[in-house]
Amino acid sequence: MKTPSCKREIPEWRRFEELVSRIEADAGPLGLIVVSPDRIRSKITGRFREVDASIRAKVGTAEVLVTIECRRRGHKQDVTWIEQLATKKQAIGASRTIAVSSSGFSPEAVAVAQHHGIDLRELSEVSAAEINQMMRLSFVLFTHKRCMVAQISLRPFREGPWVLPDPGDSEMLFLPNTTNPFAPIFRNLDTGTAWSINDLWLQLQDATDPFAGLDKFSPPVVRTVCFPYPGDVSVKTPSGEVRLGDVLLSLRLWFELEQVDLESAHKVEYKAPSGEALQRVEFVSTEPSAEDWRISLQMPKNSSDPKQLRVGGNWPTHTSKNDNTGS
Repeated sequence: MKTPSCKREIPEWRRFEELVSRIEADAGPLGLIVVSPDRIRSKITGRFREVDASIRAKVGTAEVLVTIECRRRGHKQDVTWIEQLATKKQAIGASRTIAVSSSGFSPEAVAVAQHHGIDLRELSEVSAAEINQMMRLSFVLFTHKRCMVAQISLRPFREGPWVLPDPGDSEMLFLPNTTNPFAPIFRNLDTGTAWSINDLWLQLQDATDPFAGLDKFSPPVVRTVCFPYPGDVSVKTPSGEVRLGDVLLSLRLWFELEQVDLESAHKVEYKAPSGEALQRVEFVSTEPSAEDWRISLQMPKNSSDPKQLRVGGNWPTHTSKNDNTGS
């Protein structure tokens, strides 16, 4: 019932920085703190300097700071950028700086980077055939919750002991299917507080999981929940305002599966000018309301050791409510 939201419009250069941050976070030991972007105070001027990302880790009792700077350009990075990074590295007191390019580095840049303690990395896209066989999943399935209002029944307030409303009772009122689920049609007569049908949906998710027990491959199921009120709430209906006793909210619930194939996944290689490369595969949901849902696999390019495979991702936990639920 939640309004589908569009994915964030993130510039490609920023996506590049975020991807590098995820690669570095998964490449290191547990306990690393990766922040992207970050602001670090200069030890010379006292002002904050922005870096594309930072890595903080404990070595013994001391904290080690590593900064990451990225450039997604169409040409090789030259010595000028590396010299700028060397100056910034010294100013903020970083132990190391990692410079990441999408197009490589000139020989002079490599030499200067070695002199100033700057580690160089190149991030490039690769094909499915080039990916380590241990990461060649055929596809990943994302599960999206779906909800539609099937019926909204109202029972006017009445004195006496409360009994569960009967949907077939002659006194029941029904809101039309065109009712806006986000309109504040309910109002507390004492406080003036107003809320909507969607707010009832959120209250339901606070109390329980409406999708519990549903089969992911089954057709939609209709479930009904009762919201009782002690006569202090009114509701707007096409016939006018009514003093409310109960709301019966019937919901059509189901799961929708989205398949993302390996060919559609984001496949990259992350390597130093000399040394073994890391490879990463990210399966990303294209659902407009799935905010940055992804499943990732990462390991050294030529490794055959399953212990070196890092699996991660970003998706809602069981405590998240109304994630990706359509109206």
